[in-house]
Amino acid sequence: MDPIKVLALVLAILTLGGCAAEGPIKPADFEQKIEAAHTRADHQEIAAVYEQQAEGDRVAVERHRGLARAYERGYIAGGTRARGSSIARRENKSLAAHCENLVRIYQQAAEENLALAKEHRRLAAETEN
Repeated sequence: MDPIKVLALVLAILTLGGCAAEGPIKPADFEQKIEAAHTRADHQEIAAVYEQQAEGDRVAVERHRGLARAYERGYIAGGTRARGSSIARRENKSLAAHCENLVRIYQQAAEENLALAKEHRRLAAETEN
């Protein structure tokens, strides 16, 4: 996937409400680094940033899995326990589904970031300097 699509995916993640979303790990001048990448070191640095982002995505996957399990165990948004309440169960189901959706999005983002890192590692290996 090209960097523009990955950036669009990350921006989509950040605009989602509800469960807190982790932001991208990106140096302020990352776009410029990509545009100016010509050396082995340039591509290795870019690959490292993508790998770091993938690790952050994996952490987000586990965090949102845990949040989904917490909602499934019967806690509603206000933190009160409402075991027999059908309203609370519906809210919990909706909140858990939201978190599970974020799990899928972060898993995809991690895979895409690793693919970008792999491509930059390949470019680094093929670069003479």
